[in-house]
Amino acid sequence: MSDKMIVINSEDVPQQDFRPIPWICKFDGDKYGTNNFYSVHWNMPQPRVEVTDNVGHPPHMHKENEIMMLIGMDPENPDDLGAEVQMCIGEDMEKHIFTKSCTVIIPGGTPHGNFRIIESKKPWMFVQVQEAAERTEKFLWDYLTPEQIEAIPNKDFWKDTGQDD
Repeated sequence: MSDKMIVINSEDVPQQDFRPIPWICKFDGDKYGTNNFYSVHWNMPQPRVEVTDNVGHPPHMHKENEIMMLIGMDPENPDDLGAEVQMCIGEDMEKHIFTKSCTVIIPGGTPHGNFRIIESKKPWMFVQVQEAAERTEKFLWDYLTPEQIEAIPNKDFWKDTGQDD
């Protein structure tokens, strides 16, 4: 990486392909010569959704560690995420509900997914760092029922990446 500062303005960042959430930052090592893949986006208030068989971001794993930061934006109460977010982690896909600002570190090779926003009462920020210059993702379709797979919107979007070796 060069010793020159890199500034990425939000207007230079493409819109997400699979949901209408604006990226603030999304780049990988190929484009900017960095060591990690980064993405950052806002999550705006949205009404509560009933948790059904909708799986959200389908179960998957990465070759490298993934670091996710869920950051509440209320300066009066920064610990309050202002949202309820569900994620399943591990071989048994243990369900976790996040309502406080936190950092989640998922070791490389650990199954996780069914990431879904159940409710957002206030704006909050999602920051993701994957400890690789390029995003890797291996989808774990065996964790889902055929009905769950069929119900996934835009299922053609969810493709394995960076899995050649």
